[in-house]
Amino acid sequence: MSGRGRAMASSGRWSRSTVPLLAITAAVVVFIASLATSGRQLARMAELQTEGHRIGVWESSQALLELSRLHTDVERLAAGQPDAPQDVVLRFEIVWSRLVALQEGDGETRVPVVLREIRTGLPDLFATLAPIERLPARYATGDAQAIPEARDALTTLVARLGEANRNLYFEQQVAKDAAAAGLLRLHHAFAVSAIGLVVSATLLSALLYVLWRRTTGLLEQTEAASARAEDSERMLRVVVDALPVMVSAHDPQGRFVLANAALAAFHGTSEAALLGRNIAEISASAEDAADLAAALAGGRQLPFREVTATGPDGTEHTLLSTAAPVMAPGAAPSFVVRIGIDITARKAAEEQIRYMAEHDSLTGLANRLLFTRHLDRLLAEGGMVALHLIDLDDFKDVNDTMGHAAGDALLMAATSRMRSCLRPADMLARLGGDEFAVVQAGIAGPKEADAAASRLIRALRAPYAIDGTSVTVGASIGVAIGPVDGVDGPALLQRADIALYRAKGSGRGQVRRFSAAMAAALIDQRRLEADVQRALAKRELHFAFQPKFHLSDLSFAGCEALLRWNHPTRGAIPPSLFIPAAERAGLSVALARVTLEQALVQQQEWRKAGLDIAIAVNLSARHIVTGQAPDLLREALDAVGGQPDRLEIEVTEDVFIRDPDAAAATLARLRETGVRLALDDFGTGYASLGYLQQLPFDVIKLDRSFVAGLGTSTRTERIVDAVTRIAHGLGARLVAEGVESAVQLARLRDFGCDEGQGYLLGRPMPPEALARLVPPSARSATKAPLMPVE
Repeated sequence: MSGRGRAMASSGRWSRSTVPLLAITAAVVVFIASLATSGRQLARMAELQTEGHRIGVWESSQALLELSRLHTDVERLAAGQPDAPQDVVLRFEIVWSRLVALQEGDGETRVPVVLREIRTGLPDLFATLAPIERLPARYATGDAQAIPEARDALTTLVARLGEANRNLYFEQQVAKDAAAAGLLRLHHAFAVSAIGLVVSATLLSALLYVLWRRTTGLLEQTEAASARAEDSERMLRVVVDALPVMVSAHDPQGRFVLANAALAAFHGTSEAALLGRNIAEISASAEDAADLAAALAGGRQLPFREVTATGPDGTEHTLLSTAAPVMAPGAAPSFVVRIGIDITARKAAEEQIRYMAEHDSLTGLANRLLFTRHLDRLLAEGGMVALHLIDLDDFKDVNDTMGHAAGDALLMAATSRMRSCLRPADMLARLGGDEFAVVQAGIAGPKEADAAASRLIRALRAPYAIDGTSVTVGASIGVAIGPVDGVDGPALLQRADIALYRAKGSGRGQVRRFSAAMAAALIDQRRLEADVQRALAKRELHFAFQPKFHLSDLSFAGCEALLRWNHPTRGAIPPSLFIPAAERAGLSVALARVTLEQALVQQQEWRKAGLDIAIAVNLSARHIVTGQAPDLLREALDAVGGQPDRLEIEVTEDVFIRDPDAAAATLARLRETGVRLALDDFGTGYASLGYLQQLPFDVIKLDRSFVAGLGTSTRTERIVDAVTRIAHGLGARLVAEGVESAVQLARLRDFGCDEGQGYLLGRPMPPEALARLVPPSARSATKAPLMPVE
């Protein structure tokens, strides 16, 4: 609306709203004027009535006065004054005229009561006054009774007229007071009426003002709403055109009545060119017209569905489309709105995402998700299915020594080789790391699966050329046949994994097909792991202590604590079985904690008995590499006490191949606690002189394989002699393991080996037996009874 239009509308509203108010105001003014006029008339009537009283009193007073004067003239007549007769006649005429004046005005309606009574009695007054008219004549004739009679008549007239005059005056005063009071009450009533009328008019005006303001506000709100509706319509149009969604509206005949910019751009035309055209002229699909008819007939929005549309360039697009009718309540649809969302790019992205979610990013093979679905589908369809789980041998070594790029190249080369061994219908998948899987569908029997596994083994163990270096890795394969070994994917995978575990345990480059015996062995292994967990919780593990002796004089030097476990039903289980079982069950930390705490407790018990015995305990290489060993040791020292300098921590050489830097850092932290470090099984692992130089050990233990060759192999003796010199050169003591013969003992003495342990010197024994090996000179003066620690 323009500014002039709004001004005119505003002026019209003012005229419509002020006319009733002005009319009411005029009525109020007229009413007040009428009330004032009536009051003035009433007041005038009161004044006239008061004036009548006044005139009556004046006329009565004049009549009384003239009677008094007539009485005086009669007295003068009686006195014989010469001019008295003429005065009596003259005065009589005056009195008579005054009484006649009192008699006038009989037709008046508002006459005082007393005056009315006087007028009523005037004939008697005139009759009484009549004899006086003849007084001069009678006096002239010498009538002696004329004067007395005149005196009596005048006396009576004066008395009667005087009383009437007093009554008339009194009534005048009463009427005057009543008129004044009535006039005052009239003024009060008028004032109250005027005030009430003003208040009523004010309230009415206020009410009318409120109604006017409300009406004006409603009109302003209506105009504002209309303006907002116009703005909303413009904004909606902008929004519709800005949407990347194709929007159009059609009449019941299918003609365009609205089209946004996205729709026009999709069809390669303009919005104006679409208006009025039928949808059949624009779209080649009959489904579009069918959607409009369905929305009109159903009276509700159609569900979204995917449709195919061809663009002006001939490319096909996928649209997510719907149609909804536009109708008033209770009326038939008048328009249909269509919405189309081009999801071509999204569909392509979804396909890409689906591919990435189901395939390995490096090799492009199916991943575990797609592989599992495929396996479940094949098993559900029936027929014999072979599942091969493949694990590359020594892949971690290639990754660690040559880098991840070389490892990735090896995986790609291995993938190519495995594909060449398979049929087109077989699926090859990468499950993670260096673990692959092959699914063979529709095989004739297990022999066909064995043949495929053999082909894979031969192809994978041939040398690879990686970064100019020849690399040889093998593979271990576990095979399970469905539905014999499993009717669903998870069961078949589990059986193939058991077979793979057995193949890896049998050596490199092996193939194993699942059997019931394998499952039984796995179940037994799981039971062993559960039993180890219970044994740790109940503290069923105990130590057997193998003594160590100084080889120079065979004096007692200390002991090594060896974990032992007597199973309630299986009997004695060697550490080579229950320690790996504990590690597989995730109990390595608990096992290390128990080992350290029990060793420190036993050491304290010996100390209470007066024995100071050094104890050596073994810690797993994983606790060294992960850096857990120092924290475990501090926790044990805080929990049970003990002297760290009388505790020796033995570690094997394989800690250096796992993570040399991490191992060196952990060993340095262990030395800071005050414990002694021993390198166990030296000569069989991967320790280098460089690490020994950077982190000198307190003890180097010579592996039993070298001790066994003493006295029979000159080469072995040279190695032992060199190791002895190296240990002494590094400031470490050399301890020989597995001393089982006198010849071995003699040769070790010849080479200068410091200490030894083995069955020749002493078998592992309980703590009280070990205590008896301590010489008396090494015992304290005061000791407590020795208590074994389980």
